[in-house]
Amino acid sequence: MHAYVINLARSPDRRAHITAQLAKAGLDYEIITAVDGRDLDLGDSATIAPSFVAEIVCPAGSAGAALSHLSVYKKIISDGVDKALVLEDDVLLPGDLGGLADAVAAQLSGAEVALLSVDSPDPCRFSREGAVDLPGSRVLALPIDVHQPRSGGAYVITMEACERLVKSALPVKVQADVWWSFYREGMIDRVRCALPFPVHKNAKFTSTIGSYSLGDSRMARLVGPIVHSKVPVLHQALNYRRQRIYREWSRSEIVDMPFIEKPSRLEE
Repeated sequence: MHAYVINLARSPDRRAHITAQLAKAGLDYEIITAVDGRDLDLGDSATIAPSFVAEIVCPAGSAGAALSHLSVYKKIISDGVDKALVLEDDVLLPGDLGGLADAVAAQLSGAEVALLSVDSPDPCRFSREGAVDLPGSRVLALPIDVHQPRSGGAYVITMEACERLVKSALPVKVQADVWWSFYREGMIDRVRCALPFPVHKNAKFTSTIGSYSLGDSRMARLVGPIVHSKVPVLHQALNYRRQRIYREWSRSEIVDMPFIEKPSRLEE
């Protein structure tokens, strides 16, 4: 399985982290230089929809992330890769990711994406209906609610999905990981997830989409400098807190209940 890894040119620490992870997993990969949101013209309505700029909290960084994933899709198409693994540079990879990604890819068809990492404040619920066994006691399953699973950290995607996304994704209207919107708009025909989720965020890294913020409170003004200056004890405490949040946001459960909106137009 060939991996395409998104990394900002100004983030060599993240590049060193992810390349070490990839080496341990034995994955073939290439680094795709991310689009830096700081270089974007937010007034370019052909590239970024005005509604995106108005509604998203960090429009420059979020647009850069969306355009970075779009550049990966274009590379997958130009390389003629039928199915590919897409990774962001702040994730932790299991040692068996290569075999797992191959097993997931073997199950994909049409315009489909399979998420290996999900961020959700509530446990993600998945249906037993049509679930497929994967290596490592994992399964590939459909979410009960297509709105729930979000993450661009790690996923396997088909070339057909890439072609549709490239054709229809501009101007950028939603963030890179709003899979339910891509499904609703017909850019992808099925969204599934591998679970328990094999890929997780590394708590040592904060988001590059926007500057760290807790709002305009006094606490936010105190915490911001700590994050950037990395005061040892407090920085470690923040890392621990972030790690706990990441664990909570990657919970999943398989249930027997009707779909709220079944995220599939394909035969199971």
